[in-house]
Amino acid sequence: MASDRTDEFVVVDGTELHYSAWGETGAPPVVCVHGLSRVGRDFDFLAAELADEYRVLCPDMPGRGLSEWAAEGEADDLYTGSRMTELLAGFFDELGIEEARYVGTSMGGQLGMGLAAGPLRERLSHLVLNDVGPTPAEDEAAQEGIDRIVEYLTDPPSFEQLTDLEAFYRETYATFSPMTDAEWRVFTVGSARRTPDGEFAPAYDPRVVEPLLTEETAHDPWAVWESIETPTMVLKGERSDILADETFERMQATRDVEAHEYDCGHAPSLNVPEQNDPIRRFLAE
Repeated sequence: MASDRTDEFVVVDGTELHYSAWGETGAPPVVCVHGLSRVGRDFDFLAAELADEYRVLCPDMPGRGLSEWAAEGEADDLYTGSRMTELLAGFFDELGIEEARYVGTSMGGQLGMGLAAGPLRERLSHLVLNDVGPTPAEDEAAQEGIDRIVEYLTDPPSFEQLTDLEAFYRETYATFSPMTDAEWRVFTVGSARRTPDGEFAPAYDPRVVEPLLTEETAHDPWAVWESIETPTMVLKGERSDILADETFERMQATRDVEAHEYDCGHAPSLNVPEQNDPIRRFLAE
């Protein structure tokens, strides 16, 4: 699987973004965007399945993975949702992407909704949202999940051994749909960094959290949702504490979307045919 992946870099409006690239250069592009503290490598399993037909591009958002971190005092500018939306639109421009399919997990899905209703309205042909709705921060049923995520994000631990980081990930992301031992190792290696002390830590800047939580939205998220014309698929973990049942139902009631539920929490790992086959079929429509 890894032999088919390449590491690429592009500078967008002065910010260097790393992205994993799969498939032939001229194939139709699929852009996959990860969750709040995660990395583009989370899509390795899905990308490997799609690479025979598509050019799959999986960027690390700023402050994550191998992409650029904010300088001192600049986190509140670089790590906001509005800024990341601008950078993703610029990512399309820099790579000359005229039209693409889009898959977003959690935060990546929220960014995708903003893009589909805004700067990339005419350039996204398909939108896949993995376990996220328009207003997780406002859903009372999702508050516990948000608190859970914020708790482990704001003070990430470090470990002398990579296997200890893997054990931390297995516990922290136990809500994900099941993964094999080999998949957990890919997950860990793809999202680990060395600290100045030589230990292993999660590959994100702890400052990514606050700008997203404190940013005021300029538009009503449900109005944004209802304005999207891009064909949309929504995936949900049955026990998700981020995508509430009521929100999932409202999303289907207000727009004609394809919806799937899976036996997991937040979020489906996109690592098994049960989850990836419907995505492949949907993207081909």
